[in-house]
This record gives sequence, C-alpha cells and structure tokens, in this order.
Amino acid sequence: MISRLQEKDELYIKSIDRLGRNYDEILEQWRFLTKVRKVNLVVLDFPLLDTRRSTGGVTGEFIADLVLQILSYVAQVKRENTHQRKLEGIREVIPGCFCVPLRIRK
Repeated sequence: MISRLQEKDELYIKSIDRLGRNYDEILEQWRFLTKVRKVNLVVLDFPLLDTRRSTGGVTGEFIADLVLQILSYVAQVKRENTHQRKLEGIREVIPGCFCVPLRIRK
C-alpha cells in the first residue's frame, strides 16, 4: 500500500501504534511517510496528529512531534507489558516453566 501513496495523499490510521511494532519503527514510518513521501497522516484516535492542517507553524509542528514521541513510547511500553503478561500466564499454566514461548518458523 505504501508504494501506491503519492504526495498530498491522505492516509487514515486508527491509532499511532499501527505504524510499527516499537518506538523506533513508529517514528521512522512517520518520518518516511510525512517527510519523504509527503503524505498527510490522520490519526483517528488522536486529532492533534493530523498533518493536513498546519496549526501554529513551527510551534504546532514541535507540539505534534513531541506528542508523537510520547505516544510512540506508550505504544512500545504497552506491547512490552502485554508480552510480559503472556509469559506470566504461561508460567501459571505450566508451573516451573521459565522459558520463552517458541515461535514457529516457516
């Protein structure tokens, strides 16, 4: 889908965490889409992160970048906590299990 986006296209995403699995991926994807591809992003659950409107010039861009950094951090912490809870659940089901769940390779 990204390869089909052109300059000034609008991409709507439900939540900022849909851009990547961790803090760095989210920031890199945001930078790529907004700066390299020059696509307008609209984050539906956080209207401040709407690049279609330039509110406040440099100050508005600074605030949006700051909010993006914070939300990216929160998304990564949330994913790490979810992973930790899964491991704790496995340890409850299988007493004495201190291993990480195996991932199936294709």
